[in-house]
Amino acid sequence: MEINTSLSSSQARFATWIEEEMPYLWPLFDFSKRELISGSVDEYCEVASRGEQIMAKFAAGVWCGNNQFNFDFTEAASHLDEKQMRVVTDWLKSPFWP
Repeated sequence: MEINTSLSSSQARFATWIEEEMPYLWPLFDFSKRELISGSVDEYCEVASRGEQIMAKFAAGVWCGNNQFNFDFTEAASHLDEKQMRVVTDWLKSPFWP
C-alpha cells in the first residue's frame, strides 16, 4: 500500500500504523483525500469479526479524535486477541492524533 506524501507527519504515522498493525482496516480510509470513508465503519462492522469490529471503532476514533463510533474498553478487554490488545495498549502508552 502506498502512503500519500501530502499527508501530515501525524497522518502518515497513522497510515503506517494501520498498514502495519491493522491492514484489514486499510479500506476504511482514503488517505489520498485524508479522510475516513463515510459509512465505511458501519458497513465493515456488519461483516467483520467481533475483534475486527472493535478495532475498527478504535482506529476510527483515533482518526476522528472522538468516540463517535462507541469504542468500549470493557468490550475490548473481553473480545480482543493478544495482538489486537497490544495495539490498543501500545497506543494508550503513547497516544498520537492524526
